[in-house]
Amino acid sequence: MAPEKKIIDWDERYTIGIPHIDSQHLQLLDIINDLHKACCESDSKALEQFRQAVRDTVTYVKTHFSSEEQIMEKFSYPDMSEHKKIHSEFAQEILGVAVSFEEGKKLVPNNFVRFLKDYVLSHIAIVDAKLGAYIQELQNTGIMGRNTIRRKNEDDTERKIILAIDDSKTQLTIYKNNLSMYDVYTCESAIPALEIIKTMEIDVILLDLAMPDISGFEFLKYLRKSQEQPNVPVIVISGKNTEKYILASKDYGANDFIAKPVDPDLLLKKIKKQLEIADSKSGWTIKS
Repeated sequence: MAPEKKIIDWDERYTIGIPHIDSQHLQLLDIINDLHKACCESDSKALEQFRQAVRDTVTYVKTHFSSEEQIMEKFSYPDMSEHKKIHSEFAQEILGVAVSFEEGKKLVPNNFVRFLKDYVLSHIAIVDAKLGAYIQELQNTGIMGRNTIRRKNEDDTERKIILAIDDSKTQLTIYKNNLSMYDVYTCESAIPALEIIKTMEIDVILLDLAMPDISGFEFLKYLRKSQEQPNVPVIVISGKNTEKYILASKDYGANDFIAKPVDPDLLLKKIKKQLEIADSKSGWTIKS
């Protein structure tokens, strides 16, 4: 039996040109497609995935709307009030579904799939597209440089941004789960990551060596010779932890090396150290 097709695929209509916002939009599409797939399999799987989809969408609403509204405020988006109103209405709908679940009301998973799909088609493809066009115009005129918008911590300090590059979805999920004190953006290959660093200030890069398009070494070579954040700290994280690969990583400009499987405490320690020494390479250490 052929695998069930996605109910909605990513295309250029949904791209607004700010990598971390586009990445969040992709997360919503994943929520929709995962729930749709479960609905096609069985009622029990649909119900189980439905609960997860509601939880994930509540989280999405909190983080994504905050990110988008910070951008609108920072760059004086003229349609900000109407845009924020739409956000508020959608958030109320999602919270209503979550409350209904908590109260034990019977809900139809397929209805939630259609609701979220309609939101993507009406809001992301139309309303967010207007925001994307506005941001693009600012970029074209030079008013807006590299995007440095950051979320705030509870103590009002700006959250640091980590870019994790690895072709393993499992590994990227581990990073997100263990680095919740940072804003972690992920790429499953190196070429999209090169585009991200052109538009977003990155504080630390976590880099795998073996990837499907260009290798980690090729990525490092390009990064260190580029004009786009050439001094950003890079921690190579690889299963290839022989002396040959460790030394090669250093030669290509990595600041540090961690062997897989990754020790979460060690990872946090290494990241904190690189954040402290910023652009300096004096923090190179070896851990095999």
